[in-house]
Order: sequence, then C-alpha cells, then structure tokens
Amino acid sequence: MAKIESGSTNMKNIAGKKLILIALIVSAIIVLAWIAPLQKSKYVHIVSEVGISQGAAENNTEMETIKVHGTFWNDGNLVAKNLAAAIIFTDTANNKVVRKNIPIGGDLPPDKGSVMEFDSEYTREKTMPKTDVNITIQYDWMENGQSRTTLTPVNSAQFQ
Repeated sequence: MAKIESGSTNMKNIAGKKLILIALIVSAIIVLAWIAPLQKSKYVHIVSEVGISQGAAENNTEMETIKVHGTFWNDGNLVAKNLAAAIIFTDTANNKVVRKNIPIGGDLPPDKGSVMEFDSEYTREKTMPKTDVNITIQYDWMENGQSRTTLTPVNSAQFQ
C-alpha cells in the first residue's frame, strides 16, 4: 500500500505542477495582452488636404496665377515640435523654383489635435505652349530629438 500511496502522491504532485504551469502561462498571456498596447510605436504623421485653382492674373492678361489652399494636421501620436512648412512651386518653363513659407506657430499636437489652414499663390508670365508647374509641400519638425522632413507632392498644374 505504501507504493500505491506514493504513486498517488506523485500523480497529485504532477497534476499540481501542471496546474501551476498552466496558471503561469495564462498569467503571462494576460500581462502581455495588457502591456502590448503600451508598446505602440510613437511617431509624427503629417496629413494634408489641398485644393488648387488656376487662371489669369487679375487685371493682367499676360500673367497667370496658381492658388493653393489647404489644411494639414498631425495624425501621429507624438507632438511635431518646431514644425515649419513651405509650398514649393517648380516652374521648369521659366526655370524657377519658388518657395513660399506657411506661417505656423510652433508645435503641432498629435491625434489631429489642431488643424492648420494655409493659402499660397504663384504668379508667372504665360507660356506658349502651356506648361506645368509642379507643387510640393515640405514639412520640417523635431521628433524624439531628431530633425525630420517630409515632401508631399500635390499636383502638376497646367495653366489655362
């Protein structure tokens, strides 16, 4: 009988160890599931919506104008510190690159915390035949102590 009790005790010990192991695994899964969302990457993500209008310059039939209107925001989860933005008009027909700064007051909060609005305009002499003006928006900011830049091509606008 001593052997049967010993075997029974061994079985209880093995069953108890399995139960403890299962409890530890379940606990580890619960802890990981709770911590995983906290490990989400932190980043800045600038998003923009832009509209463009074009036509003859006011009171001057020899000139043509492109107007850019838009909004942008930070869709990421970090503040875009010291954000600066500019619209770059590239006019290859007139061999010009014109950069117009967008006035911004410092930091852009995360999670669409602030939506910035801007307007800009480029005027040039008409070209024959019609030629394109390429538009790019450049955003510069500090993220985690690092300087970051992104260029967003907007449109290739052909004047009427």
